[in-house]
Amino acid sequence: MIMSGSLVSKPVLAAHWIVETTGRVELEREGWSRFHPVPNYTTINPGDLVRPASGVKLKLFCDHGKIEPVLGGETKGINQICPPPRIRISRKIVTPRLLNPYIPYIISPRATSVLTDKPMLRWHDATNANSFMVTVRGRGLNWTQEFSRDQVCQKGICQVVYPGSKRLKPGVSYKLIVETDRNRASTEDSTGGLGFKRIKSDQAKEIQRIAGRIKEQNLPKEFKPLALAELYGDYDLTAKAIEILEGLENDQKIVPIYRLLGDLYRRIGLVVEAKAPYSNAVELATATDHWEELAAAKAGLGEVNYARGNRQEGVSLLEEAKEIYQQFGDRERLEKLEKRLEELK
Repeated sequence: MIMSGSLVSKPVLAAHWIVETTGRVELEREGWSRFHPVPNYTTINPGDLVRPASGVKLKLFCDHGKIEPVLGGETKGINQICPPPRIRISRKIVTPRLLNPYIPYIISPRATSVLTDKPMLRWHDATNANSFMVTVRGRGLNWTQEFSRDQVCQKGICQVVYPGSKRLKPGVSYKLIVETDRNRASTEDSTGGLGFKRIKSDQAKEIQRIAGRIKEQNLPKEFKPLALAELYGDYDLTAKAIEILEGLENDQKIVPIYRLLGDLYRRIGLVVEAKAPYSNAVELATATDHWEELAAAKAGLGEVNYARGNRQEGVSLLEEAKEIYQQFGDRERLEKLEKRLEELK
């Protein structure tokens, strides 16, 4: 989870998840003052204690891709149940800029790594444009092709698959550039660090091994895409994670999916795209009483509003998130939000 206000995503351990329970489950996180009841699809971090009530059956999804059962009536540390989690790859969070709707700014791949040599290329459907000249550049590569809006654009987003006629080499920096027939270009977005790289083959094999294990598990259908997106996000495959979550129908999206989608868009500086998923997460978390996800979504939405110039509303949402963490005794997140609010005031 990206912590609101943090300009650098710190190296942290990936999380495990509660994926199935038949009754009351309580959790005490490292840094909490007491146990609290938590709902399904709650993350569990190293150092946390989990306590299912007597007779309750609990299943945890460990981040290495397997399900582990926990007996009711016992208090157990997550370190006793799941193997040590992987370390998430850190990347500087892209500083958001307000982007002109007439610019075909890049949505993906943008400040990310890619898994294959045929990534999906996505950009904003620029106002008044009828056609787009799409270019991928890098060492020894300069691929260009023209597309009409009718061919590739729908619901404000244009997308094509890079054909791979010339392979993307692992470790080489590439950049996607889009120009319109109205003389506007994605290069008008002056944000730095928007290129992408294909990851190395040994790392790709490890990711595909874990992804295969996730797909084989008997997981709830609404959770499986979340687990895959978390995996890809942890390895800096932000574009792939977004592609998975955006491909879901709304009735398949649970609270953490909306919140994670907001986090991923904010990670790459796309605050306009982040607003809707964060707003949906707030609405759904309120209805389902998922207080941790509610606080995280409000904090993310607060950052989005602040970045878009709605500063008072942004600070107000961050204050609401702070109150939730205060109510439940989450000292670590409370301190981070207090520090962030001091920076903004």
